[in-house]
Amino acid sequence: MAPAEACDLMDFWEIAPWPLTRDQVQQLAVEWLGWTIEVENGVSYLMNRESGFTSPDVMTIGAKGELSYLKFAVADTIREVTPASRRFLGDAFTLVVREGEGRWGTPVMRDFETTTSAKWATGSGGAISFSLSRKGFSGMFATPQGVELDRKAQQW
Repeated sequence: MAPAEACDLMDFWEIAPWPLTRDQVQQLAVEWLGWTIEVENGVSYLMNRESGFTSPDVMTIGAKGELSYLKFAVADTIREVTPASRRFLGDAFTLVVREGEGRWGTPVMRDFETTTSAKWATGSGGAISFSLSRKGFSGMFATPQGVELDRKAQQW
């Protein structure tokens, strides 16, 4: 996924009229982003098949009817970790963070044992983050409701 595309997706979710339910988020994604909904065992799942990635699913996490988080792949999952795959993911992460800095300012950078992340607070009260690991690179939008949950859990 191109850096501008990853950041455009975050901008899209940033301006959404939160709070929204999981069903409302899925409908917005279908109508505006061309994503699809697939049903398995009576449960609907949001899919970003536009990305062309091996795993196109979009994680939607919420409680009490309101969505709290959306998480999606920014690069395809790496099956075998090699020096080349690590450079590829690292370069992709760097480019997306640079694009994000141009849009949202300087991120809070965090290095964990196996993950590096860049995180921005947004004007809506939400948060945008991108996370890099050895096998993947993902983006997550925390809705204002999700940020409040994180604050209560002292994660933000």
